[in-house]
Amino acid sequence: MSKIETRFKVIKMKKLVLFTISILSFTVFLSACSGTAETPVPAGTQSQTGYGSVCKAGFYTCHTPYQVPLGSPCSCPGLGAPSYGNVHVK
Repeated sequence: MSKIETRFKVIKMKKLVLFTISILSFTVFLSACSGTAETPVPAGTQSQTGYGSVCKAGFYTCHTPYQVPLGSPCSCPGLGAPSYGNVHVK
C-alpha cells in the first residue's frame, strides 16, 4: 500500500467518525426536546384572570396537560435542563 492510499483511508475513517458523532449528537438534541410541560398549580384552581395552556419559557413554547390560571409558573423541557416561564393564552 502506498502512502497516498493510506492517507486516503485515514481521511475516509476520520469522516466516518465525524459523521457518526454528528448523527449521535443530533439524536441526543432531538430526544431532549420532547416531553410534557409541568406546572405546580393543581387542576381546578379558581382564578379571576382566566385560564391558558401555553407555557412560554425563554426560547421554548409548549403546552400544559390541562388549563391552568394565566401567569402561573410552568416549565418546558429543554436541552439538558427545563426552562421556566409563565402560562399564556396563546
